[in-house]
Amino acid sequence: MRKMIIGMAALLLSACGGETYPVAPVQAFESLSSIGTTPGMDNLPGALAPVHASFESIPGDNAVQWLFTHEGEDIGRIIAKVDPKGDNASLVTVYYVDGTAPGDHWRNEAARRLIKGQIQRLAAEAVNAKLTNRPFDDEIRKDVDIQVTMASMGAIMNDASKSMEEAAASFHQADEEARISRQSSEAMRVGKPSTDLSGKSSR
Repeated sequence: MRKMIIGMAALLLSACGGETYPVAPVQAFESLSSIGTTPGMDNLPGALAPVHASFESIPGDNAVQWLFTHEGEDIGRIIAKVDPKGDNASLVTVYYVDGTAPGDHWRNEAARRLIKGQIQRLAAEAVNAKLTNRPFDDEIRKDVDIQVTMASMGAIMNDASKSMEEAAASFHQADEEARISRQSSEAMRVGKPSTDLSGKSSR
């Protein structure tokens, strides 16, 4: 199933092209397999913070992929696929594929847009840096952080509003319980006979 998904996605996105590197296909795949989660993916920014990113290589497809999940649901994946361009060059295509989780769960659709539009930039940069033997450009990570955070402000505010509503409800419940407790204590105090200094009870 995974191989079918990658193959179909590659066909659909073949028109987008890729980038050719003067690296033999076997070497290119081995290099990409060592990338892991890229800078910026271990702790995703903004509203993507609850999303978990993981990395795996798929030797049978000559590809690697970054998987994105939220509470066990498959949100999407970014794939980097190596195709041979002769014996000494490789065409590497980086693309995004939606996951199987329903779009109306959590905020999956918004997360997918951010992953495709911004987090994919991290994967593409990691691939290019690895295959050209240079350091990862941290300015790209910083810009992705800014873009995702700015795009996330609505979702963050919605979460904050929900949290405040839940907190207000819990405070109201605590106040009500305290009021009932005070009333019960007061009723018991009023109904209890008092004792004068002689030790005799008075009504």
